[in-house]
Amino acid sequence: MNDKAKVMTSLQTETTPELEIYICGACRPQNASPDNPERPGKDLAQNLKDALISQSLNERFRVRMMQCMSVCSRAATVSLVSPGKFTFTVGDLDPKTATEDIITFAKLYASSEDGIPAWKDRPVSFQKGVVARTPSFGATHQRITELN
Repeated sequence: MNDKAKVMTSLQTETTPELEIYICGACRPQNASPDNPERPGKDLAQNLKDALISQSLNERFRVRMMQCMSVCSRAATVSLVSPGKFTFTVGDLDPKTATEDIITFAKLYASSEDGIPAWKDRPVSFQKGVVARTPSFGATHQRITELN
């Protein structure tokens, strides 16, 4: 088997996740001094990754860290992204307790057609902490209108 065939075989066996969960790793706790080394997002990312592995969800949902999401006043912040779906960005999450809320929301998000789970079904932290809901590139949806 030549090198190109090996690469193609490798790519074909990789699992494409249903969604990616981006976590800001730069934010400090609210009102923390600039020299505070604590980064809640880093703890949240590791806790979430461990939980996804322990629940055998790590192939469905991929956790990735971002250097900065520009939501500094809302640490810890996550964004859930999936092709063709709205992206949800949620802040003010507690890295010690948010893991199960993120997983619950990720399951709802993945099973929804457009990435907008019913509000009543979302964990409280995902009802109160929404920073933004943005459409995917080229999206058409009842919530999007064209300007004339």
